[in-house]
Amino acid sequence: MFGLRTQTIPADRLTQRHVQVNRGGAEQDGCLIYLGDELVSVLVRLEPGTPHAPEHRHKWCVTETYGPCEGLARPPLFDTPDAGTDWIAGHLPAPLPRPWLDAHLLP
Repeated sequence: MFGLRTQTIPADRLTQRHVQVNRGGAEQDGCLIYLGDELVSVLVRLEPGTPHAPEHRHKWCVTETYGPCEGLARPPLFDTPDAGTDWIAGHLPAPLPRPWLDAHLLP
């Protein structure tokens, strides 16, 4: 009841762009998540040889969040970028209402 409201954003409003990410000198598969034209998150695939638990190998993790995703709770690991996108879509805060336009302020 209290706190930040969340709403389900249709996952088709979120778009993905697959890229190579250099983290710690190692190239890893990455996925940039956009809401419209705004970058909101970066997913990275955990590759062998990077510091993480062996059971997390080849899972996708959220490494960066921006804009409306910045306050998201700690996300789990995902099997696919699509699963990560769906999780983000379900946890985005509701957009702020448009400011009310007062007619007497118009020229």
